[in-house]
Amino acid sequence: MRILNIEKAFTSEETLDKVLDLVTEEFNRIDYHSGLMRQGITTNPEEALNALSELTGIYMSLKAVLAIAETEKKNREIRRYNEIKKEIENAGTKFVSVSADKEASSYVASYRRLRNIIQAYTDSCEKAISILQSLLKFFTIEISLIRDKNAK
Repeated sequence: MRILNIEKAFTSEETLDKVLDLVTEEFNRIDYHSGLMRQGITTNPEEALNALSELTGIYMSLKAVLAIAETEKKNREIRRYNEIKKEIENAGTKFVSVSADKEASSYVASYRRLRNIIQAYTDSCEKAISILQSLLKFFTIEISLIRDKNAK
């Protein structure tokens, strides 16, 4: 199962780049549709419906990847924070939460970067879906008006 390979790629910083390799196809398809939209969306309802279907499938796939990315980033950050806190308390030093927060945040920078990339593509995909839905609704209204006009 693909999601297990993605989850496995999150196990260490050394394997994080594999995550991007595993979602490259989805990113490329989103980039492709983004390019089409920048050039002016099609006036063909069938093409818009096909794009909507493809992007919806991609969105569903990326949401699972994003959930893993968010979980890994958050869990690692919390673990690091707790390690820092334990080390400081065991050393008998006063614990300062702000500095531990910053160090824990820095510790997961590569996970946050990856999570942000996946989030950006997921958000872009979601926006394209919304635009395509609106466009298809417009097409439906337009077709109905044309039919009504021709029926008269």
